[in-house]
Amino acid sequence: MAIDSEPATGGQTWKNGVLENFRLGKVYEPRLEDYILLLLYLDGRTPIYGEEVVHFILTIYPYAEVELSPSFFLPYSAMIENKLGELIEKKLAYRLKQNYRGTEKNIIKITEGGSDEARRLFKLFSESWLLVHDTVLRQGSEVLNELEALKKTYNGKSVTELIGLLASKLDAEGTFFIQHLSANSPGWMNYVYYLARQISKEKHSINPF
Repeated sequence: MAIDSEPATGGQTWKNGVLENFRLGKVYEPRLEDYILLLLYLDGRTPIYGEEVVHFILTIYPYAEVELSPSFFLPYSAMIENKLGELIEKKLAYRLKQNYRGTEKNIIKITEGGSDEARRLFKLFSESWLLVHDTVLRQGSEVLNELEALKKTYNGKSVTELIGLLASKLDAEGTFFIQHLSANSPGWMNYVYYLARQISKEKHSINPF
């Protein structure tokens, strides 16, 4: 079953008309479910070892439009959870519990039907310019390469490793790193940034090298 296309709105029609005047060729506005399905498909359809990895990657990737929800440890987005649930409901992906490196994890795998849809998306991305955040144009082929690199880098990392990596990234890049995100309240985002800096400092004090 293919993912249903979003209906064109007046705003989208206007934007597409303007962009066509630049003679860029095909322009596509990617959806959150596109990113999730492609993550599952890239790197030879390697499963995602830990549902938290999906939330982590799409949080740190600046071209995915994600709204964060409060979480005790790692980034979590109800938007991602809902879209992942829809993909599973449409039998484009499935979830199972499996032991991975001595820990039971929620493993996410793509189905054959999901692979068919992902191949269509892969071709669409490869041939298109992507309009993200309503203002930024990216070549789809570059986005595919970036998503695959992120999957190879973070897939299978433990929760502890991901927390440390996120804290270090936030500490190094500051609020610029999270400017593309939206959340329920600015105060909560500031609190996340504060905690990340504390974790990063404590991590360096324990292991300065």
